[in-house]
Amino acid sequence: MPTFNFDQGPQMLSLYDVVGQRTDGQTRFVKHVGLFGEDNQSVKIGDEVSVLHMGPPLEQGGAIKVHVAGHVPLTNDEIKIIDTWFEKIVDEYPRLPEEQFVIRPPWKDQRDSNNGSRRYRRYSCAGFVLDSHRQVDIELLQIDEGSLPDVYPQTIMLAYGLNPGPLLSAFGLEGDGPWKVVLAGYVLHALNRTTNQIRQEPYQAKEGDEQF
Repeated sequence: MPTFNFDQGPQMLSLYDVVGQRTDGQTRFVKHVGLFGEDNQSVKIGDEVSVLHMGPPLEQGGAIKVHVAGHVPLTNDEIKIIDTWFEKIVDEYPRLPEEQFVIRPPWKDQRDSNNGSRRYRRYSCAGFVLDSHRQVDIELLQIDEGSLPDVYPQTIMLAYGLNPGPLLSAFGLEGDGPWKVVLAGYVLHALNRTTNQIRQEPYQAKEGDEQF
């Protein structure tokens, strides 16, 4: 399975497959992604499934309705590496969800103002999924801003329910846009390739990839 639309029927999912939720059941816009938290489970469209994800907050055992999913085979050793990584970042995290979240860039280290050491890493939902795969040397997506399409305020509203203003600035979106943002749908397109392609080179997102 590369990337799968559940409107085609049920699908078996494995631990840490990427699952995506659309804005509603009628559109193809993917607003959220996370890591599937079960193993060898049959899932159908609209099922509420257990995930590891950046909501915010960062959660293990959170729940989202699933409409699409993507898969790259992971070894048992790779799964253990992701387990260890998740346990570490959970221990680092502050309590307030808004301190955990960022939109641009897809992740950002918060550092100690005195010694410069990393205190914790903020994520978007897409950034959390991308960083999980980076732990096992899988670079799913090109995230440098020169490689990303422009994203306009109406798309930010669809993805995050946020309008331009001071709150967006706190999450890395200064000004009126457009911005270079890693959207959830890009991750599903990155996974819609052969396993060799996924493991050999990151995907370059293009306009329209916010939908799947």
